[in-house]
Amino acid sequence: MNRYRPTLRLTIGLALSGLILITSLLLAGFSYFSTRDTLLQFSKDLIDQNARVVKEQVVGYLGPARSGAEMTLALVRRGMVSTEDFARTEEYFFDFLRVHPSVAMLNFGDTAGNFVMVKRQPDGSLSTKRIRVEGTRIVQWKHRDPGASLEAVRETITDPDDPYDVRTREWYKGAVAAGGLAWTGVYVFHSDGLPGVTAAIPHLNGKNELLGVLSVDVGLVDLSAFLSKNIRVGSSGEAFLLDEAGQIIAVRDRASLVLTGPDGKRRLRKLGESPLAPIAALARQEAVTAYLGEVFSRPGTAPLILRYSVDGVDWVCTLLSIEVGASRTWVAGVLAREDEFLASARRANRNTLLMALLLAFFALIAGLIIARVISRGLQNLVEESDRVRRMDLEPCPGRSPFREVDEVLGSFESMKVGLRAFQKYVPIRLVRQLLEGRQEPALGGEVRTLTILFSDIKGFTSISERLEPLELARQLGDYLSVVTRRIQDRQGTVDKYIGDAVMAFWGAPHEVPDHAFHACSAILEALADLDRLQPEKPFLADFHTRIGIHTASVVVGNFGCEDRLNYTVIGDGVNLASRLEGLNKVFGTQVMLSEDSAALVSDRFVLRRLAQVAVVGRTKPVTVSELIGEVSSVPEDRKAVVRSYEAALDLYFRRDFSGAVKRLEDLLATTPDDAPSTWLKGRCEACMETPPAPSWNGVITMEGK
Repeated sequence: MNRYRPTLRLTIGLALSGLILITSLLLAGFSYFSTRDTLLQFSKDLIDQNARVVKEQVVGYLGPARSGAEMTLALVRRGMVSTEDFARTEEYFFDFLRVHPSVAMLNFGDTAGNFVMVKRQPDGSLSTKRIRVEGTRIVQWKHRDPGASLEAVRETITDPDDPYDVRTREWYKGAVAAGGLAWTGVYVFHSDGLPGVTAAIPHLNGKNELLGVLSVDVGLVDLSAFLSKNIRVGSSGEAFLLDEAGQIIAVRDRASLVLTGPDGKRRLRKLGESPLAPIAALARQEAVTAYLGEVFSRPGTAPLILRYSVDGVDWVCTLLSIEVGASRTWVAGVLAREDEFLASARRANRNTLLMALLLAFFALIAGLIIARVISRGLQNLVEESDRVRRMDLEPCPGRSPFREVDEVLGSFESMKVGLRAFQKYVPIRLVRQLLEGRQEPALGGEVRTLTILFSDIKGFTSISERLEPLELARQLGDYLSVVTRRIQDRQGTVDKYIGDAVMAFWGAPHEVPDHAFHACSAILEALADLDRLQPEKPFLADFHTRIGIHTASVVVGNFGCEDRLNYTVIGDGVNLASRLEGLNKVFGTQVMLSEDSAALVSDRFVLRRLAQVAVVGRTKPVTVSELIGEVSSVPEDRKAVVRSYEAALDLYFRRDFSGAVKRLEDLLATTPDDAPSTWLKGRCEACMETPPAPSWNGVITMEGK
């Protein structure tokens, strides 16, 4: 790989501007990260502080429910409130709700099913429900206007069909099971459709026997209002509460708390169902899932502080556990966008970077001007070295006013003379590769899949006998120049000339995509050029060329000894390509392909499948094909000859020799000079005279090379 070497002009300019830019970046980076760490810590502390405020508010908010239940039970035990006198109990409940607006309902039910309740309605009015089961069961509702006294009953409704039984309620059973104060899970109140929670405590007599259960319902809607009014963490900050079931029980937008299902039932949203993307994204954070699992199974877990991203925006969040009962734990969450805390630091850093870029730009311009003055005398040398790198070896009359540079240019001219001679002996692409990579040739090679070509002139020995050596050399040079030019035009590498023979390959030293196609195209173009030049150079008519083409994995590289190397290919595939060239004499063809090459080009060239042949040195037979021409340039009658021949060949392989002879005779009647058909006809007739053994497979074994 070529190593990039910058120009002197660019180096000086970049050095000046780079020094200024790097210094500015280091200062800006140090300042930014120092400020960033301080602001991030401040943001985490601020969010954590707000989370603790939420925790304190929740604890204080739920206090009236606990104290109300415990105080009511204490009053009952002291005889100040009698659970048997429902009128006194109703009066006490009514006054308690007027004093504690966070309490939504007070209830008492005894073991017989008697029940008294004072409930806060959505409009703020207080309604009473009594159930007496002694004798005839009586269920009675008393409704009042907002702000009305206990006695100012607006409406009394008796409902004997009401099936309500306090002993079946979860809060009743939970308190009995706990033997003390018990909290229910958060659920949606039927009255206002908003979340709430119930605290219940059992009433026992002196013998520790259950007499009934007192309960206090606390609506949580005010917690959402508190979050909306009092929790402020930037403009993007959000706060929420989760219960142990993973439900959102309080959030700024309380209208988003409750979902109504298709069956009309209402429920609270889960964390991942929040319409606020930053809150919903917490449900997908593994750290949050693990934290919630630990908090709800082991209360008192330390707070969790984490950073996460939502749609490319970074957020900071604190989760804090809140114990609201012996078996109830809630989690307060406060989050805010990290950008709100880092905006000022980023703005200052952006201004610093902008100033650094401006200074670097002016330094670059100044450096380029200075460097241009210094490097003007070296420009000719740079251009000349670039021409040599591209193997542009034409003489250059350029001179330099500087003696040292002029001497170097003279040395370049001497070097180009040697390179012009050198490229005539080795592949030019290999020379370029060595020069560009600054590699020194070394013994060794690598395995590559190449397409290899061998060509030879028919009867060249007799041609050389009748020509003078110099004339023979001239004519052969004209012939080889045509073949070589087409091979190189098609990205091929001419390996060597062996007298009149040419060895070439595609795919090295540079990779050549679709090298089998280029090899076939190159030789067809070369043969067309030789035919076209015959009127101008009649001797080319005697240079009938036979070609073998094969695609295989071979070893390509530098072979020989340390003092003398030859860039070539070796392997069984090379031998097969040479054998294919010789097989043309058997079939009377001009260009023969192996089955590996044919498979790669059969869709673009007309090929004639000739036979299956076992050549010298190979035990496995190979299917050989004749290269006719490009599909678009071969006439239909020629394609018909190919189809007829291949049909006869199929009959030959099926041992239908007489059928094959009949088809070949018809073919030769219209195309008498088709040499492969004549060969196959003779082969079939020989098999008819001496039928082959049952193990015969149609493969033709070639004894000679």
